[in-house]
Amino acid sequence: MSTSIFSVPLGRTLYKKWVNGLNNIAIIGGGITGMAAAYYAKQAGAHVTMYEASDRIGGKIKTVYQDGFVLECGPDGYMARKPTLTELITELGLDDDLVRSMTGTSYIYVRNQLRQMPDGSVMGIPTKFWPMVKTDLFTWRGKLRAGMDLVLPRVYTGTDISLDKFFRTRLGSEVVDAMIEPLLSGIYNGTLDDMSIESTFPQFITIEQKTRSLILGMKALTPPVQAGVKPREAGKFLSLRQGLGVLIEALRPSIDRLYTETKVAAVRPHEVTLADGTTESFDGIILATSPNALGPILGLPEAETLSELKRTSSITVLAAFDEKEVAALDGTGYVIAKAEGNALTACSWMHKKWPHMAPKHKALLRVYIGSEFVPDLLAESDEAIADFALRELRKIQHVGTPIFTKVERHIDTMPQYEVGHKQYVRAFEETMSSLDGVEACGAILHGVGLPDCVDSAKQAVARVMARQAVSV
Repeated sequence: MSTSIFSVPLGRTLYKKWVNGLNNIAIIGGGITGMAAAYYAKQAGAHVTMYEASDRIGGKIKTVYQDGFVLECGPDGYMARKPTLTELITELGLDDDLVRSMTGTSYIYVRNQLRQMPDGSVMGIPTKFWPMVKTDLFTWRGKLRAGMDLVLPRVYTGTDISLDKFFRTRLGSEVVDAMIEPLLSGIYNGTLDDMSIESTFPQFITIEQKTRSLILGMKALTPPVQAGVKPREAGKFLSLRQGLGVLIEALRPSIDRLYTETKVAAVRPHEVTLADGTTESFDGIILATSPNALGPILGLPEAETLSELKRTSSITVLAAFDEKEVAALDGTGYVIAKAEGNALTACSWMHKKWPHMAPKHKALLRVYIGSEFVPDLLAESDEAIADFALRELRKIQHVGTPIFTKVERHIDTMPQYEVGHKQYVRAFEETMSSLDGVEACGAILHGVGLPDCVDSAKQAVARVMARQAVSV
């Protein structure tokens, strides 16, 4: 067990409150959720202890600097429209470092060719007539079938269904296979046929209930372009110029005692037991751990259910090039239709999406390997995985010899919001409400994006502090 910030000897007896006037808060897990929870707890006046099972904090966020490149091995940005994370970054004094993603033509690789996504498509749903008519993404049969959305009855009837059933019924198979599936499944690194519409994209339920037609509903949500005014070119994502790892370092001082390589065996009201048998007491405990640890730590059936839910692994490969070694294409990348049989699901041109990530006259590509190929590749060397990914990439576009490559494995980390997920979470949270001084937060509950995780942490801290205020 390693410590940092400062350490306090831990005996095998109950740990006594040792900071007069401060609430002692334990946070289990040092990913973005746990780090945000530490910040909000510290702001509320707490003394914060964090336990992290791995040898580093940050979780999926990992920024590496090499040869002038800023390499994001995990998430590279977050949705700008969700304000909680931007507010946190501003409070930390990092707002001057915020950068917005660049935009450009969006592509989908389908039928052996990179094809432009129809203008006006929002998350794969068409909102403009003529671009849909003119696109070569679909056959005329597929276009006519998508148009049936205008007259079909509502698909969602109050019971959770899969994204596949919802979109395939409304828009037909061609639109789903060529556009919606490549765009949406990549968010959760899963497949549409088992992903819950209630837990992943409930906004589509709201649109269908209000307007019946997805096309008409999405069109109504798209702001009109004023005549003579060029549409805003700002991207929808935000990041930090020096990488998201800067955010983790800015949050680190919120932790008074940090224990890495320290596994928590059990949590009970106001009590944490470590794997070595050490027990400590706290005023409040916040679980921000990975979902697979919830069941063993809490020993509750509802927590066990969340631990047993499907999770997937992923592999990404970053490849740096001299710019002349990469085919010059407009835009920031493309997604790949599953029917193409390529092992990759997407390719991001990071130097175009985030110009700060590559030196001048250099290119940085990031490719995502499809989940069905990941299990067999996990045991392979980094070199073998990078070579495999580059071979698949070269089936789509020209790239030369990379300056270097970096492989990142995320093993069993991405929760899958399958049909029924909302009910599992509700049952878990109802049970947790009866555990005095214990709260849970994280990507397994109400959203997998960075802002969702930060928002979850903020709410968990507010609940645990409110409980203490009542009990005083």
